[in-house]
Amino acid sequence: MKKKTLFSMVIALLLALSIPITGQMHAAGTTYADGDYTLPFSVLKANSNEESATVDYMVSPAKVKMQNGKATVTVTLNNSSWWQYFKVQGKDVQVVSEANDKRIVKFDVEDISQTVNAKIHIIVTGIPGLEGYDNKYDIRLVFNTSSIPPAPVEKPVTQPAKETKPETKPETKPEAKPEVKNEVKPVQKSTEQKTEKPVEKKEVSKNEPTVNKTETANKTETEKDKKSEKPLTKEDEVDSEESDDVLKDEEDELLTVEEELEESADELKEASIEETAQEEAVADEVVVEKDSSNKSLFIVLVVIFAVVAGGIAFAVMKKRARK
Repeated sequence: MKKKTLFSMVIALLLALSIPITGQMHAAGTTYADGDYTLPFSVLKANSNEESATVDYMVSPAKVKMQNGKATVTVTLNNSSWWQYFKVQGKDVQVVSEANDKRIVKFDVEDISQTVNAKIHIIVTGIPGLEGYDNKYDIRLVFNTSSIPPAPVEKPVTQPAKETKPETKPETKPEAKPEVKNEVKPVQKSTEQKTEKPVEKKEVSKNEPTVNKTETANKTETEKDKKSEKPLTKEDEVDSEESDDVLKDEEDELLTVEEELEESADELKEASIEETAQEEAVADEVVVEKDSSNKSLFIVLVVIFAVVAGGIAFAVMKKRARK
C-alpha cells in the first residue's frame, strides 16, 4: 500500500511539473512580433543531425509571415519536375506558382522555433544514370529565428490603470463645491469697497505720463530719421556711380555687338553681289561661245554649199563643151 501511494505521489508531481512546462512551450510560439521576415533554414535527416541532400533542391532563406504566433512559410523548390509530393506535418503544401522548373510553395507552422517534420517523394528525370532514382524521404526543417524580435508586452500593464480612474472622480467633486461657494462671497464685497476710492487717483496718474511718452517717441523718431539720412547719402552716391558705370559698359558692349552684326550683314551682301556677278559673267561666256559656234557652223555650211555649187557648175560646163 505504501509503495502504491508513493508511486501515485510521484506521478502527481510529474504531472504538476509538466503543466507549466507545456504552458511555456505553447507560449513560446506567441512571443514573436507580427511581421514579414526572411529566415535561413537547414534540412536534416529524419534520424540524425546530418544535413540531407534535399538542401540542394530548396532555396534558403525562406519568407516567413508571423501573425498571432503562427508562421506562414514560403519556400522555393528547384527542379520542380522531380518533386512528386511535399508534405509538412502530414499536410500537402500549397503551390503558389511554378515556372522555369521552379516551384514556390507555402505552408503553415504553429511553432516556428521547433523542428518541422516533412515528407518528400523525388523521382529524378533527364539525367543519365539517375533515371531510375525514385525514393521517399523523411526530413526535418530547422529555422533560425534569431532575427525575429519579441512581441511587445504592453497590454497587461494598462489594465490596472483603468480601474483606478473611477475611484478618484467621486472624491474630488463633493470637496470642491462647498469650498468655492463660501470663499467667493466675502472676497467680492471687500474688493468692491477697495476699488471705489483709488480709481480717480490712478486715472489722473496715467494721463500725465502718456503725453511724455508720445512726445519722447516723436523726438526719437525724428532723431533716428536725421541720423539715418546722413550716412545713407554717401553710400547711395557711391552705389549710383558704380551702377552708372556698369550701365555704360553694358551699353558700349551692346553697341559693339550691333556694329559687328551690321558689318557681317554688309559682308554677306557684298559676297552675294560678287556671286551674282560671277554667275552673270559665266552666262555671258556661254552665250558668246554658243554664238561663235553657230557662226563657224554657218561658214562651214556656206563653204560646202559653194564647193557643191562650183562642182555642179563645172560639170555642166563640161557637158556643154562636149556638145
